[in-house]
Amino acid sequence: MKIFINSVKLHQDGKLRLCNFFKTDGKLRGEFMEKNMREVRKKIFNQVLFMLETEGYLSEAVVEEVAKAHHQYHLDLKYKESCGPLLPVEKKVNNLNSVVTKPKKVKKTLTMEEVRERNITWSLNIGVIFLLIGGLFVATSNWESLTSMMKSGFIAIVALLFYVLALITKKVLHIEKTAFAFNVLGSLFLPIFILSLGWYGLLGPYLSISGKGHFILGIIGSFLSATVYVHLSKHLASRLFVWFTFTAVSAGVAFFLASFYLKIDFFYLGLMIFNILFIFIYHRVKNNDSLKLFTHEFVPFIQVNIVLSTLFMIFLYDNQVLYSFNLLLTAIIYLSMIYVTGRKEYHFVFSIMIVYGAYQLIEHSALTSIGAIVYAIMGFGIAFVPKWMKQDFSLDKAFHYTSAVISGCAFIYISLEGIFLHFGTPSIVLMIAYLIMAINFLYLAYSDPKRLFSYLSSAFIASAIYEGTALIGKPFEVIHFSFTLFITGFTLYIVVGIVTQTKYLKIIRTSSRDIGAAIMTVAIITAFGLLYWWELGTMLMLVAVISYFMNIKEERRNLQESAKWILPISLGLGIVAFGEEVNANFPTYDEQYGNTINFVAGALLVFLSRIGWKQFKKNELERTSFYISQILYSIGIALALVNPIYQLWLQPFVLLFGIGMYTLLYRTHGSKWFAYLISFTTLLAYFSIIHAILDKYPFIHTIDSFIPSSSAVLLLFIGYLFRIKDTNLLSSFAWLGNGIYPFALLYTLFAFHTDSFFSFLLAVFVYGFSALQEAKEWKLKLFLYGSFTSLLFVFTTGIDYLDAQDFSRYEFPITSASILLFWIFANQKIKERTAYYLVPFSLFGIVITLITYPFGWSPYLIAIIYSMALLVYLHLLKWDLLAIVPLFFTFFATVEFFVYSGMDSFEKMLWSGGLGILSTLIGQIVYNKLVVSSKKLQEVKVDAYTVISYLFYLLMYYFDNQQVWTLALPGLLIAATVWLQRNRVPAKFSVFVVILSGVYLLQPYYSVIGKLNVPAIWEREVLVLPWIALVVFIRLKFKGMYTKVTKPLEWGVLLVVSMLLIQDGLVSSNIYDAIILGTLALISNVVRNVLANKIIFLYWVWGTFA
Repeated sequence: MKIFINSVKLHQDGKLRLCNFFKTDGKLRGEFMEKNMREVRKKIFNQVLFMLETEGYLSEAVVEEVAKAHHQYHLDLKYKESCGPLLPVEKKVNNLNSVVTKPKKVKKTLTMEEVRERNITWSLNIGVIFLLIGGLFVATSNWESLTSMMKSGFIAIVALLFYVLALITKKVLHIEKTAFAFNVLGSLFLPIFILSLGWYGLLGPYLSISGKGHFILGIIGSFLSATVYVHLSKHLASRLFVWFTFTAVSAGVAFFLASFYLKIDFFYLGLMIFNILFIFIYHRVKNNDSLKLFTHEFVPFIQVNIVLSTLFMIFLYDNQVLYSFNLLLTAIIYLSMIYVTGRKEYHFVFSIMIVYGAYQLIEHSALTSIGAIVYAIMGFGIAFVPKWMKQDFSLDKAFHYTSAVISGCAFIYISLEGIFLHFGTPSIVLMIAYLIMAINFLYLAYSDPKRLFSYLSSAFIASAIYEGTALIGKPFEVIHFSFTLFITGFTLYIVVGIVTQTKYLKIIRTSSRDIGAAIMTVAIITAFGLLYWWELGTMLMLVAVISYFMNIKEERRNLQESAKWILPISLGLGIVAFGEEVNANFPTYDEQYGNTINFVAGALLVFLSRIGWKQFKKNELERTSFYISQILYSIGIALALVNPIYQLWLQPFVLLFGIGMYTLLYRTHGSKWFAYLISFTTLLAYFSIIHAILDKYPFIHTIDSFIPSSSAVLLLFIGYLFRIKDTNLLSSFAWLGNGIYPFALLYTLFAFHTDSFFSFLLAVFVYGFSALQEAKEWKLKLFLYGSFTSLLFVFTTGIDYLDAQDFSRYEFPITSASILLFWIFANQKIKERTAYYLVPFSLFGIVITLITYPFGWSPYLIAIIYSMALLVYLHLLKWDLLAIVPLFFTFFATVEFFVYSGMDSFEKMLWSGGLGILSTLIGQIVYNKLVVSSKKLQEVKVDAYTVISYLFYLLMYYFDNQQVWTLALPGLLIAATVWLQRNRVPAKFSVFVVILSGVYLLQPYYSVIGKLNVPAIWEREVLVLPWIALVVFIRLKFKGMYTKVTKPLEWGVLLVVSMLLIQDGLVSSNIYDAIILGTLALISNVVRNVLANKIIFLYWVWGTFA
């Protein structure tokens, strides 16, 4: 029995470690796992993990994160012994749905000593910055004026200054970090100082940069700097100065070997011997505790020293081929370091080194002629690197992506080189290179099933096919680039995407179809843009073939459905493209037939292909071909109308055949909207045929006038023929015919004015017949009113046709009379419909008559008769409310007649008064009441005659006359007319009508008084006494009613009159005024005795006067 026990051990480094033990039979022993067993578990785990990704249970990001953590876990196990991880151990749970709460960072509080160090450090840094700025100023302003000794001296002073600052900072201020920084700055200026000595020749010409001992100068500078760096490394225990030391020693050895002017191979051999000796020394002293700081950093440095050796060769020698071999060797070393150390980061260095090394080798050797192939092989080869290594590092994806990137860059480089250096010259080398890259990405697509790799593989195959096609077509110079490009896409689509069934290419079949389709699309667009018509036609025909295979082989539903439409479209447009090629080469054909026949031919070919699809039971292709043929033929019809083609027979033929096409479409689909295509095409065919006939046989002017309107009549007649068999065709022809008929008649009216008489006469019967055939009320009225309107133009154009200008102003009255005659003999329903047209039409006709110029007796009498006839008609219809309109037109006609007639003012007054009296009498006869109200609008009646009579009476005021009695005439007529209404209003308003007539009598009274010479002594009395009579009249009529109103009114009037009379008497102071006032008082007293208390107030007033 085994019992698992956790024990904790305290190691020498002071950290707690967890150790696992098992107790077996009372004995404790540690658990040690076999390395090979661990590797087996690791492989199984990776296989299961990536299987979960492939099956879709885990996303790619999760898989990558788990694999990385698992790999790191096994690497950590290699460096552990029996003890486990550091305590405490926190279990990391990667839950994508949980939210990790980060602990709140605690702000660190600086101690007083740390604050002091920070402030001093900033002060020193600012001082150094100012020092460097000052040195920069000196170097840029006065540097040329300094001697060489001063220049080097300044550099030495700066280096020494940094060392001094480092010493002060460490010994005095005790700030270790700042002191270290100053030591680094001083150490960097040390080799610069030594270099300046050789640059300015201060050590003599031999040890100058350009002297023969410049390598000796490098040796001195390197080893002198190394000595200082060794001292600082020990003194500061700094790893950075250890690296400075190693780098300086390596540079010194390189300069030492270079001083012998060895060949580059011996120089490189010397560097390798130095590296071996360096490693040997390390091996001997690695256990020396005093050199532990240096031995600790040796292993990482020796790896970097390989790169330094390469750099030394670049710097000291200029041999690109050997340099490339060195780069490739360095890349191999880094690949080995991945294997040895397990550090995956070296993968990036390896990739950069091998790419750069290959570039140097290819571009500077005999491989440049086949560089494209070598680049492709290199990218392909990197994908197999993980196969040569152990699987411990999980670098498969990394190298696969590297291979993809390198191949992609190689493709870009090769393509750009081909464009700029070998444009128009196909290359078999490029073809092989593209094939290798295609195979590379094909391998990557199988190794890492991502869609990108499969599409890139197809793209490279397409590039190779293009190069091969260009090589084959090179002898044939007539083949255009776009056609070559299309053949590339076509071959890729057919061969790789459909025909090839090998398992190795199965993964790229879909991508090859997509890439091929995209390439063909680009080629078609290019050919169309550059007007290469026969190439475009061939492409489109091949696209039809592609579409057929797409419909059969394509597994994606949307593309399969698209292919059913692409096939007939490409087939039809291919014929159009071939026809355009004929147009370009045969101008006569282009002028006579042009694109019209091209589209018609394309439509017919697609239509005929429908028959073939039907035979093979391809119902969907049959359907799409049928619709596409209809669209293409419609385009052909449109072009036939706008393009200058042979119109004698070609245009009518295209349109007539279009009628058949649309009829078939209508019969197949059954939609009522397609019936309108038939009717519209029939209309176009009619005009096309007429135009063709007129080109050969011109018609007389009268026959020509029938052409526009007869088109609508033809459509209506055809629609009438389909009234029983097909209501959709009936509607389409009827709607189109009735829609264009008014416009055709208007065109005929303006284009053939006098000859349009016959067209309008025909329209009267056509609209009348349509009204008889129509059952819907609104359509029946529309046709009926169309017939009436056409009748107006019959009389209008007929008068002009017969040259009867004397009747030219009577078209509306004649038309109204004709319609009225029709109304008399029509049935009741037709009468009702006719009334709604005749009334507004007649009103409009009266207005037209009123604007006749000059408006003399003839127009006036016509307007009066027209209005009276309309009034009679309105009374028959019992539309009494509308009677005010023609009566107002009568008044307006009278006013207009007075303006243009030669009548004097007296005659005009009598005429106006006579019409007013006539209107009053007619109103009295026709209407018993002035206003008859009702809930129904049609039963409401208003005596419009009486209303208009007041307008005539008021018109009399505008005419001046010397006879006095004529001044009172308008007022007397108005008052009398008002008085006549006393019995025509409700009884409760009758008294007000009588009082109103009495009040209005004051107007004629004062008009007459104003013209008479009244003696001054009676003038005031004549002016004010009528108001007393009026008040008495009002009191008598009210018969005691409304006393609250009448009494204050009586007192007010009497007081005002009394005051006016007294004021007049006082002003004149005449005995006659006293006699008059006394007489009035006496009369008042007598009246008081007679009337007793009824008008008692008169007694008191006139008693006061007495």
